[in-house]
Amino acid sequence: MNGRSVETDSETPTLWVVGRYILAYLLWFLFCALAFYAIWRVRANLVEDIFFMRVNPWQLRAIDRWSLWIFGAIWIVGIFLSEGYLRKGVDKNRLLIHTGKLFLIPSIIIGLSFLIQAL
Repeated sequence: MNGRSVETDSETPTLWVVGRYILAYLLWFLFCALAFYAIWRVRANLVEDIFFMRVNPWQLRAIDRWSLWIFGAIWIVGIFLSEGYLRKGVDKNRLLIHTGKLFLIPSIIIGLSFLIQAL
């Protein structure tokens, strides 16, 4: 043997790396909350617009319930994809760039939702 242990050959995580991962997961939690709010806004706009089109109440309820399931599934998939994307940003030392790109999507959706509501 070469006299070295397995632990000295591997790279030990520093406090800086651990802090970046903690920051990544805090940003991920904020993204999940922002994405949930964006989906809630889109669903509210969808239901309000359909309500003002004077559709059958049964159709309105069906659209409301199905949109909840579909948007919920999209949100869950987005949670898993965004977590990996932010973790990859930590590995590449590009966490802030990845965070900016990630937060841009729900921010645009929320902005368009308020614009549609204003019209």
